[in-house]
Amino acid sequence: MFLFIAIIFIAEIIIALTLISYIVKADKAVLQLKSDISKILPDIKTLLGNVKSGVSLLKEKRLWLFAYIRIKRNQYLFKAIKIIIIYTLLFLLKGKCKKAASVCNGILLVRDILEGISA
Repeated sequence: MFLFIAIIFIAEIIIALTLISYIVKADKAVLQLKSDISKILPDIKTLLGNVKSGVSLLKEKRLWLFAYIRIKRNQYLFKAIKIIIIYTLLFLLKGKCKKAASVCNGILLVRDILEGISA
């Protein structure tokens, strides 16, 4: 019986020593990591400053992009309204006066040529 208790006691001592050695290794690893981080801390601070300026630049560009999209949307909407009005007038005039319809066709042709040149 005493032999069994002695074996269990020795096993517990071995387990405790193994746990203590793992704890000491982990402590050394944490201290090494802490020293490595403290060495590169200034670099981390400068990189975080650069990230902050990059985020503010992205925010600024995002606002510019939304404003640009809003301007372009308004331009295309205005062009679409003009085209709808012109073609509606052309359709109405085509039935009533043939000469007015040919004048409108000529105006549309000139407008398309000018837009083609400006593009």
